[in-house]
Amino acid sequence: MNKKTFGSVWWTLRLQARVSRWFFAWKLLYSAYDGASSIATTYIVAKLISSVTAVSFAQGATRDVYQWLSLLLAVELVGVLLRNGNRVSEIRFQQQLELATNERFMTKVYELSQEQFDDEAFNTKLARARDSLSQVDRLLDELSWTLSSAVRFVGAISAIAVVAPMVGLIIAVTVIPIAFLRARQNKAYEAMYKKTEPYDRVAYRTRWMLIDPTMMPEIRTLNAFRDLVAAWRKSLKKSQAIAFKTNKKMVAIDAGTEVVEPVIALGANVYFFRLLAAGSLALDKFIFLRGLLEQATSAASALAQSLQRLHELSINLRNFSEVYDTPPTIPPGKTKVERPLTIEFQNVSFTYPGTDQPVLKDISFVISPGSKLALVGENGAGKSTLIKLILRQYLPTSGTILVNGVDIRDIEQDSYYRAISTLSQEFLTVYHLPIEDNLKLGLQRPVTQQGIEEAAKLAGAYEFIKKLKHGFKSRLDRSFDDGAGLSGGQLQRLGVARALLREGDILLLDEPTSAIDAKAEYTIFNNIYKSQTNKTTLIVSHRFSTVRKAEKIIVLENGEITEYGSHEELLAHKGLYKEMFEAQAEGYK
Repeated sequence: MNKKTFGSVWWTLRLQARVSRWFFAWKLLYSAYDGASSIATTYIVAKLISSVTAVSFAQGATRDVYQWLSLLLAVELVGVLLRNGNRVSEIRFQQQLELATNERFMTKVYELSQEQFDDEAFNTKLARARDSLSQVDRLLDELSWTLSSAVRFVGAISAIAVVAPMVGLIIAVTVIPIAFLRARQNKAYEAMYKKTEPYDRVAYRTRWMLIDPTMMPEIRTLNAFRDLVAAWRKSLKKSQAIAFKTNKKMVAIDAGTEVVEPVIALGANVYFFRLLAAGSLALDKFIFLRGLLEQATSAASALAQSLQRLHELSINLRNFSEVYDTPPTIPPGKTKVERPLTIEFQNVSFTYPGTDQPVLKDISFVISPGSKLALVGENGAGKSTLIKLILRQYLPTSGTILVNGVDIRDIEQDSYYRAISTLSQEFLTVYHLPIEDNLKLGLQRPVTQQGIEEAAKLAGAYEFIKKLKHGFKSRLDRSFDDGAGLSGGQLQRLGVARALLREGDILLLDEPTSAIDAKAEYTIFNNIYKSQTNKTTLIVSHRFSTVRKAEKIIVLENGEITEYGSHEELLAHKGLYKEMFEAQAEGYK
């Protein structure tokens, strides 16, 4: 087990110990008892059989039989009591551990930066870390089983070695190569997983699409079912072929190691019988050694398998611990922001990580308190990227973004986000929660029902919500009894209402009404501008009926600001803005 692998085991054990030190200590003590009690039971049974044999030949006292029977019963009763006590405490510990590990992992993912999620290698590690979450609780169980097997093995071998040192040595030595082979198997499985993971991901995502009821209407209308099934089958078959090739090799290794145990057991049994036949070994000792031999060989096999599973777990948990120990690429700032906000871009350029083509080039402009701005440009001009930079999801490749005169790198994230209301093209909708909970999502201040309804009215959502059977209590998933299905436009109105309810100092709207008809959009934006009189608004939109209301319009072209001014000024400029405006106006004639 190398340093990284051992480190992941130690890291996970410390996490478990923090959840419950008492249970952690108890589990280790119980494991030692479990291993020792097996040897004690073997010894008592050997003495019992010997006593029964002596009584049957009128060479022993019956009280010895009852004595060993009573002792065997006492050991069994204590075992029952401890086992069930261990089960109860284990159930409670697993519940606490599940809460602790999942919360820590979710918090860690929240702390990471967006560009880390764009890294394919990190995404693979993150996916494996998610899979490892369910295995964290297994580590202590596996460790306790390893300790129990080790106690049984060492105890049995020590007793055998007193009578037959060579037998004890042979059994002890065979564990080493078997454990080594098991470790090699784990490495082979790890290499297999790395090869199959890309195929598994395609197969899993395609399968999910094929069984998702919300996807089925479009799959049907596109006649895409057969194509998607073919893609799923192709990826899954490639993964299965790689896995089968590896598993065939592993079966051959398993068969070889499994032959060793019965061969050694046969040789040891013959040796013990010859000692008994020669009168060098009493019957009770023969029976005890036979029992110890079974304990030793079974414990050796169990120990090798435990070490294999422990090694396998450590490989899987390494991803979990590495993700948890990964710092965000955008470190958390410490400077809290105060309202009102002034945001200034100074010669900002940006290139996405892993690419060499700049998306934004030498961008400079100021978002002043209370200003009403719009951002326009053709698809791919860099509009959404600029919004991501404002939201501190990425940092500039060069240049500086200042928030109230402070570099955005140094801004404390939570206070900054509390001052911003935002609605993106792909906004967050939690379908299994009620409408009112979706509207209040992320709010860190109390809000009244009247406030919720007022925001819904401004976004044009109030009327259709009140028509729902459960009103604002309706979930957004029809599979629930109180669920309702909303159109894309209605969902966007909920998104606008949520952005307004946040009462941020700056309202950022990135194509917020793309699924809403032009008439409704006109009304919504009139309401937005009226309600945001003293606040800053920045809107990204392709609809010029919305854009023209802004005080100043920024035109992006190939990642650069090519025009800046009011609607009238830009029309007079006769550049890209005028060209796009007239093209859209022509479409309405």
